[in-house]
Amino acid sequence: MKKVIELKNQIAEKERQIRKGCINYLKRATKKAGGTICTEDEEDSLVVTYDGGNHPEYASNAFSIVNNIFLKDGKIYLNIEDSEEYSIDRIDDDEVYEVAMFVYEMLNK
Repeated sequence: MKKVIELKNQIAEKERQIRKGCINYLKRATKKAGGTICTEDEEDSLVVTYDGGNHPEYASNAFSIVNNIFLKDGKIYLNIEDSEEYSIDRIDDDEVYEVAMFVYEMLNK
C-alpha cells in the first residue's frame, strides 16, 4: 500500500508540473500575441467545463466554448460563452493541457 501512495504522489507532482508548464506557455504566448489570443474563428471549437463561475446556479451548462484567452494582471483568463472572465484555475489539469495544445497548434499552423 505504501508503494501505491508513493506512486500516486509522484503522479500528482508530475500533473502539477505539467499544469504549471502549460500555464507558463499560455502566459508567454498570450503576451507575445498582444495580450489576447482569439480562438473563436478556428475551424474546431475549444471547449472547457463550466462550473457556473460566480453564479453556480448557471452550472447546468456543463461545457462552454472558449472565445479567447487573455492575460490580466499576470494571470490567464478565458472568455467563454458563459463568462467573460473565467479563470484558468477553474478548469482541471487535463483541460489546461488541452487549452495549451490547442493554442500551440493554432499558432503553429
